[in-house]
Amino acid sequence: MGTNLVSDKVLDSYYPNIGTIFLNNLKHYGDKPAFGNRVGSAFEYKNWKEFCEDIFRFSDYLIKKGLEKGDRVGLITTNSYHRLVCEMSVMACGFVSVPIFSAYPADLTNKLIDFSDLSFLVVDTQAKKDQLNLEKLSDRCILLDQIEKVLEDETPFELNSVLAIFNSVVAEDTALIMYTSGTTNFPKGVMLSHSNILSQQKSLELLWELGPSLRYLCYLPWHHSFGGLFERFLALYSGGCLCIDDSFGKNVDRLLENFDMVKPHIYFSVPRIYQEIIGRVLSDKKTKDIFFHKELQFVFTAAAPLPLSTSKIFTEKKIPVIEGWGLTETSPCCTLTERSLERTPGVVGFPLPEVSVKLANDGEILVKGPNVMKGYFRCPEENAKAFTEDNWFKTGDVGEITEDGVKILSRKDRIFKLANAEKLFPVPIEENVRKVCHYIKYIYVFGSGQVAPLALVFPNLELLDTKLDKKEGGCASPCGMMEYSNCFSSCLDKINNELVAKFERIKNAVVIERELSIENRELTPSMKLVPRIIEENYREYIDCLVNGTPEKLPGDAHYISI
Repeated sequence: MGTNLVSDKVLDSYYPNIGTIFLNNLKHYGDKPAFGNRVGSAFEYKNWKEFCEDIFRFSDYLIKKGLEKGDRVGLITTNSYHRLVCEMSVMACGFVSVPIFSAYPADLTNKLIDFSDLSFLVVDTQAKKDQLNLEKLSDRCILLDQIEKVLEDETPFELNSVLAIFNSVVAEDTALIMYTSGTTNFPKGVMLSHSNILSQQKSLELLWELGPSLRYLCYLPWHHSFGGLFERFLALYSGGCLCIDDSFGKNVDRLLENFDMVKPHIYFSVPRIYQEIIGRVLSDKKTKDIFFHKELQFVFTAAAPLPLSTSKIFTEKKIPVIEGWGLTETSPCCTLTERSLERTPGVVGFPLPEVSVKLANDGEILVKGPNVMKGYFRCPEENAKAFTEDNWFKTGDVGEITEDGVKILSRKDRIFKLANAEKLFPVPIEENVRKVCHYIKYIYVFGSGQVAPLALVFPNLELLDTKLDKKEGGCASPCGMMEYSNCFSSCLDKINNELVAKFERIKNAVVIERELSIENRELTPSMKLVPRIIEENYREYIDCLVNGTPEKLPGDAHYISI
């Protein structure tokens, strides 16, 4: 085993359970904004008193439904106020929240419902409910609009009974079963305790020293760890105001409208969205003023490294970009970069307080700490494989420990060997290309058994329709697919010539005029590539590259040979 990297900060004490967050914030921030939701052309707000009272009332409703400690409650909805009230009530009462991605196909959703053995279910629409097999939950299912009726009911209830249940929840009780994104096979249910979630937030309190009443604009989905654990609980734990971005990360025009109205102090997003925003910033002064407003303190990125071509714009505007690394199984963050303007590509910083990181003999990153999950739900074989004999969690990421912190090299299952037996780490190669090119949204490098690595390239189609200033864009600013393919060919040739390791040079690639999507399961909800699905959906393109038959490529492909 390699070097053991440990933070020098100690957590001390933190909240014993999630319900305590709301009791504390009600006491200290009652009249301060807690939640914002866009209605028409403006945002409407709930203060902490209103928010907490709604949580108490819905908790009473769940208790009267006969739910008992440890019962599992499924949530199949997008982000909304009523979903937030419901989910926080579930966890505060000692029940277990089981969020399920609302865009999953009906057959997978039904399998997850059955596997989860739910006692209660929340669904956003009647149309979605009609797709589900709910024989066992026929009288234990509620729609979002019915939650509103529950909250409007003014029938008195015994608050002390609700608070007694809140206080009975202990730190090691399971709060959440969050299904992994399914980058391999059937999603695994990650069991996280109150302590797992709250130790993470105590760490952020120590590291960032954020005060209350900060504004957060949230589109990241709550069934996924980045949005549902990291961003959402940061806002709640710190007494901030969580505002829903109803663009859901799909409509950048709407996102920027919301950004202008909320003016978030801290912003969480993924590289794909930052790339689109910065593309607009470079071509439009109004957008630049909206995004880089005076109250913006820093932005946070995860899921994949932010290309340097994008992050340098933040540096010029003196807005720190903080990057984190972790998994759903680690609640989710293990390491963070410093809150500074300096960034090192591939480096994801140092461990959070009381989190330990070390390398196995094969370079896999191992983690221990209060953030590490209790285990996978009803998967004893997976649990046995997930931990070492001395109880270190095996992350599946391969990395290095450097003087700047942990550096991620690749997912362990993506490493492959070329025909000459050279071992290749595709992720650094992908990032080396992305950091040079503004216009790449995704690149997938593969080539097991090949003479040289091959690549599928998915450009940012929206950005190709925006003519960037040549000086600011840092390249020839191509417009349209044909110009971009020629431009990328020249860039790739230059990148290859600068590589010391010749075996890492991409010799053949295909630029594909398509968007990858979550709905097709090509991307996880956090916008990571799903290799298995990419290789299934783009088998025709891959075969043409492997077999050297570019003439057989579909019409939306542009072949590049260096």
